[in-house]
Order: sequence, then C-alpha cells, then structure tokens
Amino acid sequence: MNLSRILRFPAVSGTGSNRRIDVDPYALSAGITLSYIALYTAFDKASKTLKLDLLKDFFFFRRGTEWTLKETNKVISLSGLTSLALAFAPEFKHINKELLYASAGLLWTHSVYSFYSFYDLSLTKVWNDKLLKPLSVLLGALGHVLLNYSFFGQVNDTALAIGTTVLSMAHFWTMEVDYKYKLQVRPYAYLPFPLAGYTIYRALFPNK
Repeated sequence: MNLSRILRFPAVSGTGSNRRIDVDPYALSAGITLSYIALYTAFDKASKTLKLDLLKDFFFFRRGTEWTLKETNKVISLSGLTSLALAFAPEFKHINKELLYASAGLLWTHSVYSFYSFYDLSLTKVWNDKLLKPLSVLLGALGHVLLNYSFFGQVNDTALAIGTTVLSMAHFWTMEVDYKYKLQVRPYAYLPFPLAGYTIYRALFPNK
C-alpha cells in the first residue's frame, strides 16, 4: 500500500476534455463516505441544521445499534452512488476501474443489508411492498447486474456509464419518494443527482 499516494492532496492537470484529477481512488471514496456522515447524518430535519449530537449518537450508538446500522446503510448507499457517478467522469478516467470496485462494494453491502433489514431476505415481502418499492428493487438489481457484468469487459463504456447511472438513480428516486412523489431525503443526499447528470452529459458528448 502506497501511503504517500493515499495521503497526497488531489492535483489537477490538463484542460478541457483532457483535464485529470490525480487522487487515490480509495481515499476519494473514503472521503466521500466521511462527507456523508458529516453533512447527511449530522443534519437534523426538525431544525434544518447540522448537530454534533447526531454524530455522537452515530458513533457512540446512543440511539442503539440498529439506528446506527441503518444510518450507516444510508451513508454507504449515497457514497456508492457518488463514487459511481465520479468513476465515469473524464477527470477520473484513469482510476475508473478502482472507483467502480469501490462503488460496487458499497452498493452490494447496502443492497444485502437492506434486503435483510427491510425484507427479511424474502422476495415475497418485496413483491407485496407498497407503491414503487418492488420496481425500485428491480431497478437496483439491474444496475448491479450491469455493473458487475462490466468487470468482465463485456459492456461498451458509454452504455455502461449511462445504464448504471440511470438505473442506480432511478432506484434511489423510486425508493425514497413518498405517495406524493416527493423525494424524502436530507439536502446533502441530492448531491448524486447533478453528478449523475454530468456523467450522462459527458458520456453522450465526450469531446465537449
């Protein structure tokens, strides 16, 4: 493990479509995860402010193990989505594979825990869930299949970028909207949306 590379401050080189950001991919993914803990987990919906007490609740299990695990599950899902979007950005093309591995690990962990926590590993419970939840699970599963299939080099880069991004974000939206189709998330959880838009735009117009 190259510790100096992990601790190195990100450096930007090149311009335009050749711009490149040099950073350790796993350090980047870890930093993204920590940012969600700091700006998502610590956000109090009632007061609409960041509260240190929520971080204490999180790290010291003051609300119980189950609460911390569920918050961790939300954090890793958002971190996985963000890492996925960044992996296809041209600025990170040189570490695309590593970011995809990091994203896949986070998203698989999220999916397995969610399937266990919310559905007791029962497909019947998924099918009988309300509103858009069964569709959401299907979209997420298709995203997993496409992403993992890509590790064997069988998917066109543009199709992979657009396909996994659209499926993942569609899963996120359909899982989190309420009966009025309003997204019920804390503000920092909106970050993957503009990143996903940027990813799709650059995949469609790589030379812009």
